[in-house]
Amino acid sequence: MPNYYAQIDEEGRVFAVSELSGEVESPNLVPISEQQYKRGNLLFTRYADGGFTGDFVRMEADKTQIRADGEDTVTVTITVVDWQGQVQKEFNNEVAVELNGIRQTVKAAKGVAEVTISSDEPGAYALKTVGLDRNGDLKVVFVDGN
Repeated sequence: MPNYYAQIDEEGRVFAVSELSGEVESPNLVPISEQQYKRGNLLFTRYADGGFTGDFVRMEADKTQIRADGEDTVTVTITVVDWQGQVQKEFNNEVAVELNGIRQTVKAAKGVAEVTISSDEPGAYALKTVGLDRNGDLKVVFVDGN
């Protein structure tokens, strides 16, 4: 019967999950269930006080393409969730986002933040969060507005 473990570093961050043939005792291995192993959502969580924690992000845009005319906009919703995918309603902090390397912060309320983007330059732009346990990224495409 296999045994499943989360491998943690000195800070308690999960950097790998393993299936081993026998039981192992190590301060850097935390026993987990087969379901937790197969779901794969423990990576980058933190193990503290007997449980897994972490702030992760889901990003959704209201459009897939935007005209590069300086007026058309896309609104990206950033939702902070826990390692099980539940919205972190108590998360009311700033979220750092980068758009093609330019960083700013947006305020989350009840786990949700929004950022609105427009451009007069066509091209693909990379929007990503920074500083959470598991960050998100999203590509936004601005097409020639003429």
